[in-house]
Amino acid sequence: MTTATPPRPANVPASATYSGDAEQWCEDSETAVRRWYRDGQPLLDAGLRGGKLHGELSWWTNHPDFDYGEAPRGAAEALQQQYGLPIGPPLTTRIAAVYEDGAIATATFHGYPFGEIALIASWRNGRLHGRFDWQKLTQGEILRFGDTVIGAHDVKLPKPHPARGVSEFVDGKRKSTAFFDRDGQELVQAKPLKEWGQGFTAADLPGYVARGDFERDLAAFFPTSRRVAEPAAGARPLGQWIDSLPEAHRAAARAFDALVRSGKFPWLGLRFDVSGTYGFDCVRNELAGASDERYVGLAADGSGNMHLLDTTTGRVLGYEHEEGRFDPRRGFADLDAFAFAMIRVEAAAAKRIPAKKLADLFKALGLSGGVAELG
Repeated sequence: MTTATPPRPANVPASATYSGDAEQWCEDSETAVRRWYRDGQPLLDAGLRGGKLHGELSWWTNHPDFDYGEAPRGAAEALQQQYGLPIGPPLTTRIAAVYEDGAIATATFHGYPFGEIALIASWRNGRLHGRFDWQKLTQGEILRFGDTVIGAHDVKLPKPHPARGVSEFVDGKRKSTAFFDRDGQELVQAKPLKEWGQGFTAADLPGYVARGDFERDLAAFFPTSRRVAEPAAGARPLGQWIDSLPEAHRAAARAFDALVRSGKFPWLGLRFDVSGTYGFDCVRNELAGASDERYVGLAADGSGNMHLLDTTTGRVLGYEHEEGRFDPRRGFADLDAFAFAMIRVEAAAAKRIPAKKLADLFKALGLSGGVAELG
């Protein structure tokens, strides 16, 4: 069933004709092929030479903001298949490519919302060759073109997931990949730790934070991680709660606080993130089940679960944010035990310490909270 010819949009030239079956405006010549949806929204603008794609090509996908129905969508997909255009990441809104006598040379995939670049790829002789640069893609297919299918998990993604990945291809084979954070800093894949405290005994735990061992291990375990500049806005200062702590726990609290505020504490976003949680005011934030001056935030994991310091006892308590309750399995006797365990839990989550061997050490030290955090 064909539809009546709609009024010609201002941006559609007089030389274009309307296809009622495809519900598109069409302009074909020896040097170009151009398509528009019925309202003038562009679909395809490509150069030709000898009947083959040549020069610049722009392709606009039928994304959710422009739902023209099944017929136009099917016609657009058929057109994409006819010219063998690449399929980019999910929610691609535009492809800007360059062809040379029918062979694709480069393509830039713009994401949703408009303008954000999701992927840049290049080819030689029909194979990926050169830079393959993608943004914020951690699952699913990134590119499908001919027999080539590239997925986000074709390479092992570091955690936390990178904001950007850049691979180098040579004649269709990936030779290298680098990852970057949201600030553009390269994420260097750290090697497994050879020395991580395997010989620690229960007698070594008291004073772990105050005597500087914690600071030393943070620097040794995470030398390239970006640092936490300062606690989050609204964090409770040490002076508000230090006097509530039993005397035996104050030296560790002072050393922990000074380290967080020094700018030397690494950002540990998997299991031990102090950046948004240290000094958390449980009363002002009306923390369910823990809205009490006795509790102050220490750190959080990537899901929002926290560890809180009980300033009346010196114990560290595991808090489940979705249930609004404490989990006794995740608790620690004091800051020394907490700091010793959690820095190693973070390293184990990053595959730098064998989790089973670490669990055995925790059991030997009586750190049941560390075993629980390992999962």
